[in-house]
Formats: sequence, structure tokens, C-alpha cells
Amino acid sequence: MLLEYGVTVCPASWRVDEKIPAGYCRVYYVTGGTVHYADSQQKADLQHETLYIFPSAAPYRMRQVIADPLRCTFMHLDFSPLTVTELIAYPVQENSLLKHLLQAISASILDSDYKLLYALADTFELFAVEHDLVPPPVHSLAQVLLYIEDHIEENITLDQLSAITGYNEQYFIRLFRRRIGITPYQYIISQRLKAAKKLLIQNETITRVAEMTGYRDIKAFSRAFKKSFGITPSEFRKNRTVLP
Repeated sequence: MLLEYGVTVCPASWRVDEKIPAGYCRVYYVTGGTVHYADSQQKADLQHETLYIFPSAAPYRMRQVIADPLRCTFMHLDFSPLTVTELIAYPVQENSLLKHLLQAISASILDSDYKLLYALADTFELFAVEHDLVPPPVHSLAQVLLYIEDHIEENITLDQLSAITGYNEQYFIRLFRRRIGITPYQYIISQRLKAAKKLLIQNETITRVAEMTGYRDIKAFSRAFKKSFGITPSEFRKNRTVLP
């Protein structure tokens, strides 16, 4: 699922600090700039003419050299129920199918052809799966992630989730954290807030967004949103800026 997108040269203030797993993947087709990436396992400098898929289930950070800013086509994609736990880098060869696909995505963004863009994003997700760029889902956890997505407005319990896998709660929590990078509770919150951002962009009222994402109290929703994103829901809608 496509969440955000753009073709950009990043401003000097741009940086990424995912202190807890994002729950979605940043996808960059890097065409220029100097950017340093780091997670708990590795450090890397982003290369030009390379496709990067960043972890959905691990913390990481990025810093650019201000004199040589990042230039890229980017998408934020929710591959759920797939999870990505490490940085994926894939060289983009001249005249390759991937090169033409990424060029088409860039053109559709620049031309504001959103219907085509969403179709191309779906095609890219299929390409990533068929060419083994992203790992296959863990079957038992895939069912859990789909259940959370389909019941995000409900009070989801550990008992319900562990029952789906057939594991006891303690083992389920350990397995979930090892595979997804955060606890089931943290994941549910991240999914609620991710859904909330999408609904706010679609101009749903804040009260309605809170209800649709499992918050019965608008104050609790606003506190959770500000804790995660640093701004209130109303500030997000008013001052929203899309960056890689």
C-alpha cells in the first residue's frame, strides 16, 4: 500500500530517526547526494543509481551531507504482512525493467497522475516480491498482522493474537518481537497512528479518525499522536510536509 511519495532534493534540515520500527518501508531510488545510513547491524553510504528498501521492523537513522543533499524518487510503502528487518540495496541497471518502472513512477508523480501512480506502486510491490527483494512472510505472524489491520478500531488483546498463532502468550510475544522488532502492543499503536495519518490526509474529522483507529477518547488519541510524531493531529493536517 502506497502511503507517501515524491521526487525531491531534500532540504538541509532533512534527517531520519526511526527510534522504533516504522511499520512501513521507505523506498528510495537514489539519483544523487551523499547520505550516511546506520542501524544496529551495519553502516552504509547510499549509492547513486541504486534502489533502497529500508527496514519496517528495525530502528535506523540517516544523515545527509548538507552540501550534497539527497536526490531521489521515494515512496513509503506498507508491505504488510511482509516485514523487512534489514537494509536492502539493489543496483538499478540501465535499460532494465526496474529502471523503466522507477522512471514511470517518477513521471507519474511529476505529472500528478495519481491513478497511474497507485497502479505502478502495486506493480513495484509485485516486482519486489517476485524478485525476492523482500523476504516472504512468517505464515503465523502474517495472519496476526492481517487481523490487526482488519480490526484496528477494536480492542485487540494478546489472548486473541496468540490464539491465532496457536502459541502461548509469552512465546508469542518473544516471537513477535524477534520478527517484527517491537512488541504486539507497540505494533498495534503504530498501525493505529499510521492509519490515522492516512485518514487525516483524507480530511476525516479528528473525532472520526479517533473512533476509526480504536481511540474512544479524542484526548488519548491526540496525546498518542503527538507523542509519536511531535505534533497534534490538527497541526499535522495544517502543516503537513512530505519528505523521504
